[in-house]
Amino acid sequence: MSTEDKLIKSELEEEMKKIEVPSSLYDFAKNIKTEERQRKSTGKISRKRTFQVAAAAVIALGVTAGSAFYNPAVAEMASKIPYLGQVFQTKSVNTMLRDALEKEGYENFSLGMTPGEVTSFEIRIKGSEKDADRERKKITAITDKVLKSKGYDAYKIKVSSYIPQVTPITKEEEELTKLGENLEAALKQAGFDILYVNPFNSQIEVAIPKTETSVAEINKATIQAAKNNGYEREVTIEIVDIEKNNREDIWLRYMRSIYEGMALKKEYHVTGYGYSYKNNKMKMIIKTNLKPSDKEAEETVNKIREEIGKFVESEKQNSNVKEDEYEIIIRDKSGNDLPY
Repeated sequence: MSTEDKLIKSELEEEMKKIEVPSSLYDFAKNIKTEERQRKSTGKISRKRTFQVAAAAVIALGVTAGSAFYNPAVAEMASKIPYLGQVFQTKSVNTMLRDALEKEGYENFSLGMTPGEVTSFEIRIKGSEKDADRERKKITAITDKVLKSKGYDAYKIKVSSYIPQVTPITKEEEELTKLGENLEAALKQAGFDILYVNPFNSQIEVAIPKTETSVAEINKATIQAAKNNGYEREVTIEIVDIEKNNREDIWLRYMRSIYEGMALKKEYHVTGYGYSYKNNKMKMIIKTNLKPSDKEAEETVNKIREEIGKFVESEKQNSNVKEDEYEIIIRDKSGNDLPY
């Protein structure tokens, strides 16, 4: 069994223990459908809940939590999940690192994952340089263990320290914060669909969903509400396409998994990524350290395309982006598109 398969087995068993299975398989199936409806309506669902639904689907096949991975049919099903699908469906490496550090008693720390020739993980703990020196060996070992548990082999780890600097809020900022809260409350009470109000710029910005059509009325009501609070300001209305944003968010989660799964394995030579989402088409840009003259360049590019294609096709067919088109662009070390 590969490292990735072992990881999926371990996490599924852990998540299954947290799921309360209804006595009726009919009710159980309804719960799964409810989750899917929520995902389709909002375009967003927490990674934990997504994983629980995946675990639930295994139980629905007629196996128990204790025997799931001793069932050859279920083991075969897990083995057919594309490599990047395994990365997407399990906890992200950042989440795993945060959990592991907190388990070891670390509370005040920041965690960063920086793209580059080699992906860099920087863990910064609250305190002085001496504190970082004292904890460096232990934190590095924890981080290395987590990364290796996912089969990753291309990364570097840096442990440093930081001293928090708190800038006290000014009286003006405090007043504007209160203004924003008052304006948002007044507009919602008037029956308008408001996403947020930002009073911190020269003009008051009001964001509304595309479905809210009372633009002129909201503009007028905001100006009046601001006057009632002692402010004379012009107003700008930002119209937000929530459905588009939700679809783009799904693609961005795909991209994060693609980057994690490929940048942290030497065989893919991936150093970064970019994307562009317009008119229901996702353009995925994969950056590598390859040169067109490299012996393994064409083979690696084909492997990257195949892995991404299998992953995207397996995930998007049951999501809000199932009708979207996508394009995979793979670039060489100089930033030029590779001709394969």
